[in-house]
Amino acid sequence: MNVVIVLTVLFECINIAYFYEYDERKVKASSPSDDMEFEPVVPMNKNKEKQTVLKNINCDDFSKYALNCTVEAALMYNSSRKAPPMPSKVFDWCRAIRHLTNCAIDWNSDCKDVTDSHFNEESIRGHMHVVSNVCDDEWFLSKYDTLPVCIDGAKDVWENCYSLFKTLVDEQKNTTHEWTHFDTHFHMCCARAQFRRCTLDALFDMPSICNYDQAVTLQKFSVIVSEGDVFQDCDHNMMYGNCPGGDPRPTSHTLPKNVKVDGIQKDNGGTILILRSDSLLFCVAYFVFMCGFVK
Repeated sequence: MNVVIVLTVLFECINIAYFYEYDERKVKASSPSDDMEFEPVVPMNKNKEKQTVLKNINCDDFSKYALNCTVEAALMYNSSRKAPPMPSKVFDWCRAIRHLTNCAIDWNSDCKDVTDSHFNEESIRGHMHVVSNVCDDEWFLSKYDTLPVCIDGAKDVWENCYSLFKTLVDEQKNTTHEWTHFDTHFHMCCARAQFRRCTLDALFDMPSICNYDQAVTLQKFSVIVSEGDVFQDCDHNMMYGNCPGGDPRPTSHTLPKNVKVDGIQKDNGGTILILRSDSLLFCVAYFVFMCGFVK
């Protein structure tokens, strides 16, 4: 009986800690994006078919079609840098990603029966993940809107981290079409974790440029972008200790230096869960209070 009570209390504490931030954010802040009209991303059904009429695309030249889509997207964003977009450019950045995503879905829907050339489904879903978690998230956009100075000061180091990440990932993607093959999956997940570690170490080491909240927001952006490029489950059955260059996950020695919080928990993928001190104190008090009744 005592064990059941203790486990119940622990479960409640986990719920309190996990949902603490969510309860404060559930009423989303208004955003300038409310008045923006994005090109909607058309979802795919379970059969990976687009849920609209076909667009009669010329399916004879995949390379030309892909190039045209890329050029059109580049004109929308009008920037060659790989750094995070400035808040004033997020709208254009999102338009470009949506356009590339719809281009890929259109081709795969119209041309799937007449050519073997196609856009990788995992890549499409990765783009949709970024659109959903950045472009369609009003609360996140409201936080991102506070980052101009932070992005301007961190753009060079962030771009260096991302360029290395993209090089490593593209090497794997260009080697095989089977991106979920064990060896390919392993190296792509290692690259994703290395990128997150790279941005984590950089962003939380420049307090005069990015304050704590800004660093957290930009790190969240980094995580979402990395998930878009490597849209795979990197949290399970991953031997990060065998990654080239060593385990890229933050250690207990590096985290306190980079993230000044009272409670930190890491999952298998190296993701940081930050718990506020007052929520932790409430858990401790609640636990002690309940344990006082356990004999």
